[in-house]
Amino acid sequence: MGCVASRTRPELDEKRALLEQYASGVSVCAKPVDTTQRLAQLRHVMRACGVDAYVIGTEDAHASEYAAPCDQRLPFITGFTGSTATAVVCLDAAHFFTDGRYHVQASEQLDVNWTLHRVGEPDVQPWTSWITELPHGMHVGMDAALVPHTLAVRLRAALQSQHKTLVCPELNLVDEVWGAERPPPTLTPVYEHSMEYAGVDAASKIRDLRQWLADHHEDAAYVLSALDEVAWLLNLRGASIPCNPVFPAYVIVTADDVAMFVDERLLTHSVRLYLAAMGVSLHAYEHIMTWLRDTPLSKILVDERASHALVHAAGENRVVVQPAASPVALAKACKNEVEQAGLRHAYLRDGAAWVKWAAWLEEAMRRGATITERQAADELARLRAADPLFAGMQAYDAISAAGPNAALPHYETPTTHSRVLDRETPYLNDSGPQYHDGTIDTTRTMHFGRPSAEQKRAYTRVLQGHIALACARFPAGTTGAQLDMLARQPLYQDGYNYMHGTGHGVGSFLAVHEGPHGLSSSSGGATVPVPLQEGMALSNEPGFYEVGHFGIRIESVVLVRRATTHRDFQGPWLELETLTRVPISTRLVDQRLLSPMEAQWLRAYNRQCRDELLPLVRGDRRAEKWLRWQ
Repeated sequence: MGCVASRTRPELDEKRALLEQYASGVSVCAKPVDTTQRLAQLRHVMRACGVDAYVIGTEDAHASEYAAPCDQRLPFITGFTGSTATAVVCLDAAHFFTDGRYHVQASEQLDVNWTLHRVGEPDVQPWTSWITELPHGMHVGMDAALVPHTLAVRLRAALQSQHKTLVCPELNLVDEVWGAERPPPTLTPVYEHSMEYAGVDAASKIRDLRQWLADHHEDAAYVLSALDEVAWLLNLRGASIPCNPVFPAYVIVTADDVAMFVDERLLTHSVRLYLAAMGVSLHAYEHIMTWLRDTPLSKILVDERASHALVHAAGENRVVVQPAASPVALAKACKNEVEQAGLRHAYLRDGAAWVKWAAWLEEAMRRGATITERQAADELARLRAADPLFAGMQAYDAISAAGPNAALPHYETPTTHSRVLDRETPYLNDSGPQYHDGTIDTTRTMHFGRPSAEQKRAYTRVLQGHIALACARFPAGTTGAQLDMLARQPLYQDGYNYMHGTGHGVGSFLAVHEGPHGLSSSSGGATVPVPLQEGMALSNEPGFYEVGHFGIRIESVVLVRRATTHRDFQGPWLELETLTRVPISTRLVDQRLLSPMEAQWLRAYNRQCRDELLPLVRGDRRAEKWLRWQ
């Protein structure tokens, strides 16, 4: 996409119309879907099954963050396209629950059939509490395959205490309504993840897990239901799930066998040979329940995300639920040396693509071109896709947000009619591709005109929080929950805050949101915060969001590594290595607020980016010039 050197009168009129449209606050979300008929059909099925209220979430049978098209039941029944929400359909009403990230989007995408519950606002209960206040005697239905067992147990007890019953029909009631229109499963072939990027062979990973089983549990089976754990253990990757290089499968490891439950249409001849060489037995995907029911083993180990259906099949009396920091989750989270090197290479190459894009975008804006949020996002995606190690997918849906849209932390950039970038408000881009040697997650906020004093102050406070965390040094045993405050403290000085975690774990060509570690009060979603360990990759992303005006976020991915201290007193000590190589804009910085140390860090970081990226953009004079000015 080139810059606009001159424009015709119609083009100028179109630009003016677009600017007027977005200045007036016209919605940029998809129009509401008429759900009247779908809800009527669902209620007919509910009555036939004796269900008074039916719960529908966004998860698939593996509790995946992203679901394949055939598993996107909530968007089908509601019209809402966000990633986190829960619907409760009653015989006389339909209720929709989502948190602050999606209040605006839900209000625009839901039709008149739905009552929106803005969770997080005063006196608004989450659905898990609200549902217990339904009238006595009601039967609340859920698909047992789509709800974690731990949640099902809590709900069952809470409902029983209020004289209500949790029921799990054998059929998914939304699927009954969806019928023949439901998309077929994605059958993109699975492939081997090369040792060049994996670093440790699958046989060694299996051996380590078997040793852990022998040390901790006799006569036991370990069930892997999370798709990223299945892919990591076997060094396999796929493309059945949006934004995640994984595929639907279960793996069960015992002292004598490794059983894989998968749709065999996903397996090529070479992958079958690869699995056979490791002694992996293949079974039909749906036979997982039969295996669990029939095995004579006395213990079945599952993770916190395992479905109620899996645990019910195994028998609750012999199931042992592993904590979030399970042996597989921790081993996957602590990247080996090859994976660490891959992440460094991936973030360096991605930085070069970003620089080329940023140089194009700034020149286009300087010349007065009409660039929409979607056009900006697509151009960056195009440049990244040219990388030889691009794996054919983005790591998540790009957030390309201008003006007030940037104040929505999980804004969904529309495919059409997205907002035009302007010179009055900051522009935020949060995006990243999947490379075979690393998963990318980068956010930068920039300005193409003259920032206001308030925009600069907010940006500088966010930058100070980013720097404080990047410079952190801490003793082994420290959790992300303990470090979270470092990034918030500079914002607190002005009464600012952000209502999301400071950082999440990042996978190695796997999920962009990876537990069990994180930089937040819950430390990656774990019930008990998990200590940070060498090799863990995380995001560092404080932000500021003023609804209706502008938003700011600066995000880099960091790697936990061993630190060398003056005396190493009561060590070992750890620190964070910043992997991202994208210069941080100085146009929005209020230099008067920076301490000498912070100013020096910013200069050194941008100089490091310039020195390391210049050889990679050599020949692109626009990119070279832009980089030298950072």
